[in-house]
Amino acid sequence: MTQRTSAAEETVHTQDAASRAALKCMAHPARMRLLGALRVGGVQTVGELSAATGEAPGAVSYHLAQLAKVGLVEKAQSPDGDKRKSHWHACHHETNVRPDSADADVIDAFSRTAALSYQMAYERFLDVLPTLPPEWVDTCGVNDHVLRLTPAETRAMVAELNEVMRKWGQISEERNSETNVSAAVAATCADGDGNGSGDVQPVAVVQQVFRWVP
Repeated sequence: MTQRTSAAEETVHTQDAASRAALKCMAHPARMRLLGALRVGGVQTVGELSAATGEAPGAVSYHLAQLAKVGLVEKAQSPDGDKRKSHWHACHHETNVRPDSADADVIDAFSRTAALSYQMAYERFLDVLPTLPPEWVDTCGVNDHVLRLTPAETRAMVAELNEVMRKWGQISEERNSETNVSAAVAATCADGDGNGSGDVQPVAVVQQVFRWVP
């Protein structure tokens, strides 16, 4: 089961000095990727994170220490009781960045690192695309549209997209809960992929809405 935090600690809100420090710390591609790996994969060792990301163990340990200083990750108990390995987990499920929550240069650095992380994640997907089962190849894709909308219409569109994400996010959360691995979830899998295979995998959804610049 993925390591989760309490509801009160689910989100990092960047509106105080400590959280702004966290935002600044995350403005580094390796740290952002390690944090994402822990948020998605739950408790992992330095060795497991090194193998998954390709970062040297020493570099992983250093970046985890920096993330720990600002309260984004912390050491976890060993699931198997083996104290010879250092286990880590993320302290929050997501980061919520508001436009007025930090200095402009801090938000800019974070946003540019996030954009780079999205690009690198998609490139990693393309690297493994030839090895994926056909049913996954058929479901994954990317597209973009440039729409002519007013600010109010754009806000309404984002609200509708967020509502769709909340719906599917709830299904994902239920799968992460020990008490909700049930026949209802299995039925959802069958309805969703049409073959009842129940092949549940992490699926990245990157939502970006911004004023188009030619």
